[in-house]
Amino acid sequence: RSSDLTQYFEVLNSVLLDDIFSQLYWCVQQDNEQLARSGTNCLENVVILNGEKFTLEIWDRTCNCMLSIFKTTIPHALLTWRAAGGDNDVMSQSGMREKQLDTVSQKSVDIHETAQIRSSDNRRPTQPIIGSPTSEELHKTRPIANLPEQKLFAALLIKCVVQLELIQTIDNIVFFPATSKKEDAENLAAAQRDAADFDFHVDTQDQGMYCFLTSQQLFKLLDCLLESHRFAKAFNSNNEQRTALWKAGFKGKSKPNLLKQETSSLACGLRILFRMYMDKNRASAG
Repeated sequence: RSSDLTQYFEVLNSVLLDDIFSQLYWCVQQDNEQLARSGTNCLENVVILNGEKFTLEIWDRTCNCMLSIFKTTIPHALLTWRAAGGDNDVMSQSGMREKQLDTVSQKSVDIHETAQIRSSDNRRPTQPIIGSPTSEELHKTRPIANLPEQKLFAALLIKCVVQLELIQTIDNIVFFPATSKKEDAENLAAAQRDAADFDFHVDTQDQGMYCFLTSQQLFKLLDCLLESHRFAKAFNSNNEQRTALWKAGFKGKSKPNLLKQETSSLACGLRILFRMYMDKNRASAG
């Protein structure tokens, strides 16, 4: 348990910490969404509860662990996947059905929303537009992915979840959740003031693990965030690939996107950069 590790950290870290990181890394590599989520959550708890006691070397190992998880869970196949039999097999439906698909595919759904089925979601289903195909009809119209593709799509979906979880984990570790929200509100208020008035102060309390991380370690986390952002942006910009995945049976009622990943990774990265920019103690890091 993380509480036991915290209580006896000085004694156990040299014996158990590397094994814990290895186990958490293993968790996020499995094709199991709950296991992957548990791995990232445990990693976050271990670092938040014990980060103040980390040495420089332990922080290096922690950042390297997160970097490895990021790199191995980027769902590259989302951009490279092609139908086994070519476009003809995927688009072999009648012209009328194809027209219906193209009409509905103009809409887009975030991949992370399709992966997170929450009991608190009380939204009622929207009423279908008269003359448009119902969800049931569209489900029958879209081809069902074969078993190998179903497994591939499920694995890719889990990787998308892990990416978003890791972005939130970095944000929570560096700043703590409440601090991030508070600073977002303060920065927005400052930006809405008179543009000519540059003499404003944003309260940036040293909450979270920010003050325990070196500039190089923060830059390593930034590399993770920016790589995740670039991939999500490339996928969101590739309308043809997103449409092909949707028509091939990829999860979701409309074209998949990674908008949450694209925006949250950029927001977290900018938050780190702004904090470093305002930090006079890190003036030499630039």
